[in-house]
Amino acid sequence: MRTTLSLFTSKDAFLFIFSSFQLKKTISLRVHYIYNIGRFTSRISMATKKTNGKLQMVSPKNELIQQLENSDYIKNPLVYSQIRGDFSLIQTNVLVAIAATMQTRINERFVDGRLGPLFSKEELSKGKITFEVPLQSLGVKTKEYAAVHEACKALTKLDTTFNYTDETGQKRTKTSVIFTDVDVPTYTTTTGQERRSGIIKIDMNASVADLVFNKSGAYVEHLGGIVKLCRSPRTPRLYIYLSAWKKARMCTLGYEALKEFLGVLVYTKDRTKVLQDKCSTWAVFHRDVLKPAQREMEKLAKRGEIEFTFEYEPVYHNGKKRGNPDSVRFLLNPAVPDADVREEVHSSPSSSETSHLTDEQQEKWYRFMQLIQERVGEPFFSQYFVFCRVDSITDKHITIVAPTKFVCEQIEKCGADFFLTLREVFGPVTLQYKVENPSFR
Repeated sequence: MRTTLSLFTSKDAFLFIFSSFQLKKTISLRVHYIYNIGRFTSRISMATKKTNGKLQMVSPKNELIQQLENSDYIKNPLVYSQIRGDFSLIQTNVLVAIAATMQTRINERFVDGRLGPLFSKEELSKGKITFEVPLQSLGVKTKEYAAVHEACKALTKLDTTFNYTDETGQKRTKTSVIFTDVDVPTYTTTTGQERRSGIIKIDMNASVADLVFNKSGAYVEHLGGIVKLCRSPRTPRLYIYLSAWKKARMCTLGYEALKEFLGVLVYTKDRTKVLQDKCSTWAVFHRDVLKPAQREMEKLAKRGEIEFTFEYEPVYHNGKKRGNPDSVRFLLNPAVPDADVREEVHSSPSSSETSHLTDEQQEKWYRFMQLIQERVGEPFFSQYFVFCRVDSITDKHITIVAPTKFVCEQIEKCGADFFLTLREVFGPVTLQYKVENPSFR
């Protein structure tokens, strides 16, 4: 007997606990980025402008943004959303559709401010989890069903890599085939013709399901229909990956890890040798991977179809200034649609989450977030810190808003890294918390 999940298609009005851009509030968003912008200043994206020599981000109030906030967002378990591999558009579409099948299950298992196990021990004991995805939900035509079937069969032979946390709290990396079987059921019509039922069934190995879903503990919110908007297979992958940092609006990702996520760098299963490197130099990776994805996201943003764009720059350590970088720094900008599809940008006071701060306070906050990301590491930062925002800053106190009490507790566990950085940036202040969702622990 198999455990089967059907696609969640209704538009639930459930609470997005970790809201990303708060589009309802956005009228004119002004945010100063104080950390080393470097090459970002040489090219101001469509979502930025220069005022008095300072880089500011602006976001209009318009009908398309209002429509966008009512679009179908899904909660994608973090580990699952960051599976690495060279996926086609069809395959990425299927991966996202599988996440969509679990929306009701995710909401039911959201406990203490984080995800509980999505699958029970009894379900996992059956050796596999079967997902049922209506082919129509993938946005494909009937004549394309065969191509979807072939793409899914290819997934059963494709090694993918993902990070997870084991029972001892240690970070692990695993390379495995995640799907074991795929089937498109058929039926016979009254005239004797064989027809596809319109559903594709995909089996995932139970041990893999336990790692990528049960061990995730956090999720990423993103547009469920992002794949249908894109032409390049790497654009929706990068959009989903960067969505984890929307609230922080900046992140620094390891260069090789980013290449591996996007499927251009492939290691052996024991991770001792490189099997394939499609972009052996930064110039090629910039030209063939990041720049095309950036341009496509900008086009989608101009049409009001996605909520952010990005700028990026290579980061070098130990005095290096050229060649392959150690990491890539991303700056995420709220989308600003073209003039013909938006209203005038209002000059009224900003209602962004940092607009109530002075320029100096904003600069300190972004400096603090940058240092914390570097010191606690990207996994911990993306799991907890990105969901926090600053409420107020005085000479004696700083108040941080967190989604749940659990997130506050996890941040405090950073210990010296957190409190020394707080003192380094803000001086001898007292930290206070506000919890957005006190109903969660």
